[in-house]
Amino acid sequence: MQSQHHNHLSTASAGFLMPADAAQRGMTARLAETDQQRREVFALRHKSYLAGGFIDKRPGGLFSDPFDRRPNCQSIIVYRQARPVASVRVCVLDAGQPGWEEIPALHVFPDEIRAELGECGRAIEINRLVRHPDYAADPVLVFVLYQLASAMILRHGADIVFSCVRRNHIPFYKRLKFAPIAGPRSYPELKFATSLMACSRENYAAVQRMMPLLENPAPGADFSNLAEGKTVNVFGRP
Repeated sequence: MQSQHHNHLSTASAGFLMPADAAQRGMTARLAETDQQRREVFALRHKSYLAGGFIDKRPGGLFSDPFDRRPNCQSIIVYRQARPVASVRVCVLDAGQPGWEEIPALHVFPDEIRAELGECGRAIEINRLVRHPDYAADPVLVFVLYQLASAMILRHGADIVFSCVRRNHIPFYKRLKFAPIAGPRSYPELKFATSLMACSRENYAAVQRMMPLLENPAPGADFSNLAEGKTVNVFGRP
């Protein structure tokens, strides 16, 4: 996942409880489906990457790439009291479905990904994980993004999950059952190198158990509704 905002990921542990303070209640999430929602995602990315020194300032203050226009790539946006504060993108690789034959990591690690896929039918890459610089020290948003992405992974029935990971984040991904595959290599449009890591379907249940619990989630919150285009109440209604 490409962002500077992983500084507090080392707090993850089985059964770790993430508190929901007054500011975090009212947190919601949804897929970015409208032009306005997508602009919110692109603006968040720009602020995050620019603050980390990973991009040069772009006209309009938006950071996007061609994969944002592909049918197999969906961005999730998280709001806190209606303010966009975090985002992550899920890209599905399925050679049997037209328009779903490419993911960003395939352009960086083509041979390695094809070798890992083998007879697998479907893979997912998690990328573009960002937080607004105002919330760079907030670990709750990171784990919310991981749980939202996990809901999409389960919905798509992926056999394997890929992520291109910066060197200092590799230990955290290992704790989430991701195995190093190759690297480091430059990731498109960003000023840092990443290594390819992968998590197989066999490890999904273990990863779910390792995810921190969310204290006082919204009554009836169901992250699986995300894929239906619904707004998910994470810590209660706004």
